[in-house]
Amino acid sequence: MTESLASLPPHFRFRVKELRAMMPKRGEPPSPVALTRFDAFMTDAQPWLAAQPDLIEFGLELIDPAQVPVLRQHGAHWLTHFPSLKMVEALGRAARDEKTVLDVRNQAAWSLGYRQRRDAHPSLSWTPEVVAAADEVLAELIERDAAAGKIALDQLPLAVRHCHSPRIFRALEKAPALFGDAMECFADEGLANALLARLGEVSPAHRLRSIRLIAATLGADVIPALQEALEHAELADQLESAFLSITFGDLGGVDTIKRLLEGAAFAKFFLERAGWHERNQGVVPTVRGLATARVTAERPMVELPATCGAAADDLGALAQYARHPEAYLYTMWAWMVRSSNDPARARTLAITHPESEPTVRRLHFEDLAQRGRVLQLQAAAQGAAGGDFAAFELAVHGRPRAALELASTTRRHTPAVVAARVLGCFRAGRADLAEQLLAEDLPPSEVVAGDSLPTFPGPHERWMAEHAPDVDPALTALVKGRDALLALARATPVDADPDTPNLEGARAVARRLFRGLDGATVFFVGEFQTMNKDELRAAVVKAGAREVHGPFPDTDYYLMGDWAPVTTIATLERQGTRRLRRGEVEGYQ
Repeated sequence: MTESLASLPPHFRFRVKELRAMMPKRGEPPSPVALTRFDAFMTDAQPWLAAQPDLIEFGLELIDPAQVPVLRQHGAHWLTHFPSLKMVEALGRAARDEKTVLDVRNQAAWSLGYRQRRDAHPSLSWTPEVVAAADEVLAELIERDAAAGKIALDQLPLAVRHCHSPRIFRALEKAPALFGDAMECFADEGLANALLARLGEVSPAHRLRSIRLIAATLGADVIPALQEALEHAELADQLESAFLSITFGDLGGVDTIKRLLEGAAFAKFFLERAGWHERNQGVVPTVRGLATARVTAERPMVELPATCGAAADDLGALAQYARHPEAYLYTMWAWMVRSSNDPARARTLAITHPESEPTVRRLHFEDLAQRGRVLQLQAAAQGAAGGDFAAFELAVHGRPRAALELASTTRRHTPAVVAARVLGCFRAGRADLAEQLLAEDLPPSEVVAGDSLPTFPGPHERWMAEHAPDVDPALTALVKGRDALLALARATPVDADPDTPNLEGARAVARRLFRGLDGATVFFVGEFQTMNKDELRAAVVKAGAREVHGPFPDTDYYLMGDWAPVTTIATLERQGTRRLRRGEVEGYQ
């Protein structure tokens, strides 16, 4: 593995090396701390891992048969970011081996099928050669289960939802009802006909997807056979058959819907949906949308905003009339919205399905700020992760007092909240506070070594501003300085809500910048070897402050001893706790 890890931001280089150092010798179990760090790293590093292709070697080390099962499972997860023939070979061995622990085999099968990009690095790409090799392994596993009449790996059908090759279709034909969970958005004529012939054997949990897939694949010619097969089916299946008949030109489906729902109070929503199908002939929207969502890692990055936007529209089309019966459709819809980078589509999703809003929160907040919906944005941001970004967007779009007020309620000291304060103060006529913020209250840098926290901007922040400036515009502007921050300002929307009338946000900034100890809280952190901690405590009390015994949020200051763990200092700085300077407390020199 390349020691420099030059394609990763410096913070993640540090964490990769830290993670490798925590791994036990081959065959030994990892510590609970190592597993916790691994899981946290996989979450945080999702957008970057694929940028460093040789990191595949770490995953190959972990999935080695000599490793304990929990590390092999983590290795299979790691390899999801490195689709290649080496990855397929390693995962294929694990998935095929019936002596291997089921958790490992399940993760291997899932990783072989998973072709979604989501927020992974643009370098992640499933080439046709790798797709074909992975599909060959998955087809063999399907044929094994078909012959046994039982599914051995419960992740296999879900992984196969991403596959669209004839090799997979021929394998599924052998047991279409058994693999009902795999039937979603991909089929050819042979598989669709086989599924239709066995539709009565398909579990009710999978029948709706199967009905839609059959119709989307075979078109208008299959509608009579589908109606016949569902004549005595459950109400939901008969309704779906009626909608599909309308989709393919049989307007008699409207009468069927009226008959099935006669007297029902909610019938009007179904009739409105029937109108949608009349206007969108030949379209089965969830099938079409999922056919894009499942294979975004096979598509060129340049195509994704447009194709994912269209898929988002498809996945949201029917949700305006009734909730999707399968919750995962909202997850797929949310990721298509996020990949489209379209604030207007985020607004539609947030209104239709608020539970999915966290996935598209930045786009949603950007939409509200662009349209000047100050009160809505403040309400949406209260108590939610992302309040710092909401404050930043308000400052950018000409509502500085509202931005400062919201920033004062945000506990995290991030580049976004600092940029919100600086830009908000400039635009509210308090350039003095803005300049002081830039001089004294910049956000903490990311950890890049185990001994100290760099001054902002550190190596990580400078690298991000140079190599990935659009990932965090607030951070990039802070690195580049005052003029770059001011250049972010946009005109206020004509019909925007009025700005917050009070000046409390600016007062909160002034209070934060005031370095007095009277009434403040102080946390003593680290080891005190050359300093007398009791004397320093007495000096803090004498100055009017009080000690707190933990790195609690809203603590005003921390007083650092001779040494403290860099992770603790980073935690304190990120929650806005400021370091006491030498000389600010009697005896602290």
